[in-house]
Amino acid sequence: MIPSPSRTASPSPTASRSSTTSLAARAALAATAAALLPVTLTACAPTEPTSASTSPAASEPSETPDDGPSSPAPSVDPSDGHEGDMAADIADAISSGNTAAIDDYLTEPTRVVIAASEADVQYSAVDAVLALDYVQPGVGVWDFALDAAVTDGYAASSSYGTFFPDDAIVGRSDTGAVVSFIPNGDRIGTIFMSIDEAFLAG
Repeated sequence: MIPSPSRTASPSPTASRSSTTSLAARAALAATAAALLPVTLTACAPTEPTSASTSPAASEPSETPDDGPSSPAPSVDPSDGHEGDMAADIADAISSGNTAAIDDYLTEPTRVVIAASEADVQYSAVDAVLALDYVQPGVGVWDFALDAAVTDGYAASSSYGTFFPDDAIVGRSDTGAVVSFIPNGDRIGTIFMSIDEAFLAG
């Protein structure tokens, strides 16, 4: 008896179709993954911080033209002038009311005496200038070119004659107030004031 040749099992059509479908799906997934990989890597890659695009320019101080050192205002020095200059400056200061100009002509301290009162005080030059407000500088018309007969009459006063020596700078207002600046060396050492010249009579 002759044996029949053995048959080789042929693959099932269903199994072949399943295998083919599986391979195609894998190929599609692989293609999709390959396409998405560069995008994913780009999204995950660290970004470098951007440097400030603008850098402030170094500010340099503006140069101002140098006109040289400014000269300080000259100070008044009575010793450099004549007595007539001091008398004129004091007369102008009392007439205008700008008594601060008298400050540099006064001694430290300055004696201030007021007629018909007990005021006889040693003041600093600044305070002595302030005390001049008593006779109201700048009010009325002041005359510092009094006739000799007038100043002689003041000097003859039994109470206040000593405040009118020959070198005193004496002024009278048309309101009746009188002021006398008595020199002490090249400056004024005493200021005498009377609110009315009537106090100087007798």
